[in-house]
Amino acid sequence: MKRLRQPRKPKDRGAALVLVLWGSVVMAIIAAAAARQAYTSAVVVNAGSELVRTRALADGGVRAAWSAYADGRINDFTALWGCRAGDDVLLVRVQPEIARVDINMASEEMLAALYNAAGLDEQAADDLAAATIDYRNFGDGAEDSGAQVVQGTARIPEGAFRRGPFQTIEELGYLPGMDAALFRALADDITVEGRSSDVDLDNASPLVKRAFEAAARRDVGSVARAAPRLSGEPAFEGSLMHVRSIAMTAAGGVFVREGVVEGPFDREGTPTLLRLVQGSLYTDEQLPAVGDAPSCAEGFALMQRLGN
Repeated sequence: MKRLRQPRKPKDRGAALVLVLWGSVVMAIIAAAAARQAYTSAVVVNAGSELVRTRALADGGVRAAWSAYADGRINDFTALWGCRAGDDVLLVRVQPEIARVDINMASEEMLAALYNAAGLDEQAADDLAAATIDYRNFGDGAEDSGAQVVQGTARIPEGAFRRGPFQTIEELGYLPGMDAALFRALADDITVEGRSSDVDLDNASPLVKRAFEAAARRDVGSVARAAPRLSGEPAFEGSLMHVRSIAMTAAGGVFVREGVVEGPFDREGTPTLLRLVQGSLYTDEQLPAVGDAPSCAEGFALMQRLGN
């Protein structure tokens, strides 16, 4: 006998409807996630492209600023110079590298005065200065074992055996007593490229000037004063200049590049880029308006003087 088909109960139809609705919701969520992922990917690509363009502009600023200094267009070390590249803006400052303290050449007393001026108490500053001297002199007459070694107050980590001077200012981080806050306070006023114990006080920062005066009061010998070039004549042979380049795009991108450039020893020579690092804007730094600045192809305009 043939069984008659039973009609579907209302609750079965309700369950099927719920399943259909849930399926629609899941598909909508998947579609929204895919759209969001596509949008996010586009944003990331655009941000990456903007960063590359801003960084390239800042890198070009280091070279352009050196050229402007070498031919006399930039002749004031206390000024910020600017130009426009289309809708983008480039700001640069050129300063003699000798206006910074060379941590490979400075006396222990000068280093102690610098650390003290940057915020350490006198005893801590003296200890850190001694550690700095130990670090840069460590290895004289010793075998290069490559092992972790302790010499005086400087502790050299394994794999970073030192025999001779600092290669970068960041190596100060190896020293006991050096922390991130102190390094940030010093970073703009120290160098490993100065190659001299002399300091150009005319173009030095207030921190370096205070350190120099404190060292002089302790009667530790003179820290020579170099004569700055302000006349607009071509760069002198072997000149070492620090360039800070700030690039700002119309879309709001900002990139800071800092470099140390060594001038050529003949007029036909090419300057040597000794150091190129990413910088940052200073705390509360206010950048000037550059609406009337010339095209970067034409040169730089004096934007503002930076007080020392």
